[in-house]
Amino acid sequence: MMLYLSRAFVEFGPFATEELSSFYKRGILKETDYVRAEGTEDWLHVEDWASSLLPASAPAEKKPVAEKKAKPAAEPVKAKKAPAKKAKKAA
Repeated sequence: MMLYLSRAFVEFGPFATEELSSFYKRGILKETDYVRAEGTEDWLHVEDWASSLLPASAPAEKKPVAEKKAKPAAEPVKAKKAPAKKAKKAA
């Protein structure tokens, strides 16, 4: 089965099920991604799609999904004082 991936309203694919499953297992897919099967119009959230891959008897194990990491706050810039100008001596 061939699958399509939607990320930020842009469609990518088609991908083989095994390839997209590999992306999921390696944490390449994001929480905001959706997946649909070729020939359908129904999009599934990536977590719902991944849980459908597990056999019914297997315990549900959440796979890592790439998350946006917060950037550390920038350190405040220390103000530098300009050197004082020396008065010119009259000649």
